[in-house]
Amino acid sequence: MYAIELESATLRYDDVVALREVTFRSEAGKMIALIGPNGAGKTSILKMLAGLVKPTSGRVKVLGKDPSKTRGLVAYTPQREEVYWEYPLTVRDVVAMGNIRRRGVFRWLDSHDSRVDTALRLVMLEDLASRKISELSGGQQQRTFLARAICQGGEVYLLDEPIAGLDAPSETILLEILKTLRDQGKTIVMATHDISATLEIFDYVALIRNRLVAFGPPKEVLTSENLANTYGGSTIALHLDDLEKVAKWR
Repeated sequence: MYAIELESATLRYDDVVALREVTFRSEAGKMIALIGPNGAGKTSILKMLAGLVKPTSGRVKVLGKDPSKTRGLVAYTPQREEVYWEYPLTVRDVVAMGNIRRRGVFRWLDSHDSRVDTALRLVMLEDLASRKISELSGGQQQRTFLARAICQGGEVYLLDEPIAGLDAPSETILLEILKTLRDQGKTIVMATHDISATLEIFDYVALIRNRLVAFGPPKEVLTSENLANTYGGSTIALHLDDLEKVAKWR
């Protein structure tokens, strides 16, 4: 059984084709990066896997089931721009929201819940547990939402550009946390524009431009030709060449 599986998945929004016949799959305990330009369909893939939208045609499965039947097993974190950060909630409040399915709507806020403490400790936010989320840095906000997903106890984590706009230390911390989750057998699917972050950390890369350009291990997929086909030019391919020289990759 695959952790995630898309087979000829096509998604239309009225007359606009967001994705066309995308096919790829991954076993559990892997990190998969979705890379492509803005509007390429990365978010649409995440939303299909989360069960928020259904493919117009084709098939999408998560843990061998239709995404609508995997509630509690899949955690979806949207882009920061889609979240209203001014709610008067503390870090602990947000993390405890991961308990809603397990404890019920009226009992999710429990300051003594050990799952909340464990999640806060894993993302290194214990000292900020009483801080309002509006007072956090971008990296701390992303770690808060990741802690909420951990508290939920999911098996598949769907993250939409969680490292966008983060400084290098914050990005490193977040990626190390994701690696820890992967090593625990969790499956991570993450949309990102940061190609350098995929060179050593991710198991698979899916290059997306409203269709699947290429899928596989980074060293096989991140070629100048594939990147030029994904982004429609040579600039990104030249950037990859620079990365290879600096990192002595390949």
